[in-house]
Amino acid sequence: MLGSANNALVVAADCRIPPPNSEFERLFGDGAAALLFGNSDLAVEIESNYSINSEFMDIWRNEDDTLPQTWEDRFVITKGYIGHMQETGSGLLKKYTLTPKDFDKVVLYAWDARRHHELARRLGFDFDTQVQDSLLLSIGHTGTASAMMMLIAALEEAKPGDRILFANYGDGADAYILRATELIEKVKDRRGVKKHLVSKAMIPSYGKYLTFRNMMQWEVQREPPPYAALTMSWRDRDMILTCEGQKCRHCDTVQFPKQRVCTWCQAKDEFDDVLLADKRGTVFTYSLDYLTTVTPDPPNIIAVINLDGGGRMYTTMTDRDPEKLTPDMRVEFTFRKLHDSQGMHNYFWRCRPIRV
Repeated sequence: MLGSANNALVVAADCRIPPPNSEFERLFGDGAAALLFGNSDLAVEIESNYSINSEFMDIWRNEDDTLPQTWEDRFVITKGYIGHMQETGSGLLKKYTLTPKDFDKVVLYAWDARRHHELARRLGFDFDTQVQDSLLLSIGHTGTASAMMMLIAALEEAKPGDRILFANYGDGADAYILRATELIEKVKDRRGVKKHLVSKAMIPSYGKYLTFRNMMQWEVQREPPPYAALTMSWRDRDMILTCEGQKCRHCDTVQFPKQRVCTWCQAKDEFDDVLLADKRGTVFTYSLDYLTTVTPDPPNIIAVINLDGGGRMYTTMTDRDPEKLTPDMRVEFTFRKLHDSQGMHNYFWRCRPIRV
């Protein structure tokens, strides 16, 4: 029933393949964001909102399309993005008798850098001091996730009492007046936008980009296809999805994957569950496999990680430069797609170098 939930998780994600050598290829990026809504212990309060609805189409992709489509640029921008966002922003200010100076931060969905600046100017905001960075130069346009990612980046810098205007675009436009509370200080040290930007690695070549996007035909590698089983994925879902290990109640040894007998003291079925996804660690040893494993970015690097606080984990490494690997490299974990098999997407936790 409407209003019956105490908490709601809202997730936005997008991964669009742009036409090669197009404006979108330089603009698009992949991203995801999540916000938890509740009715108590709030870091940010929603004070008011204003919305308009519209059937306007700007970018679309049919079910069987690989690449997105769009209409003439001037029409899409003038009648769509600028028109709808300006109407919504001005409508909110008028409805609640506010001025642009009443806001400490302004998060405006950005079509591109030039139009983002134009929209802020039309609404009367100071682009240099009030408007949140669009992330276009560091991440790209992440589609559905774009505005939420900008909002999260703004909240990472927000102070208690800050008033934030958040406006998003799509099938019309929505604008919200947000207020940061004292609890905003407790949610800043998360794996948010800043931490992901610091840890990103650049793709070394355009050829690698085409490979990762699966946009070219390559020679078939001669080896058995990857295996997947729904029964196994369900049985081990806690380990696969949340990277849950176990800690022995007798000797405090942390183990992954889970098993019935402690590898150290041989105690049986005496464990407590522990989450390992947010832990960091140090590479104990690793191997480089150029031959036996299919990977779009050879070599496949298999590493044994000593976890901070105890325990050891065996996994593959991603976002790495094979020439810079060392046995004492510091790493963190990231949830990544491994392969497709039997019509299923298979995911698991990999490690990547910490670049801080």
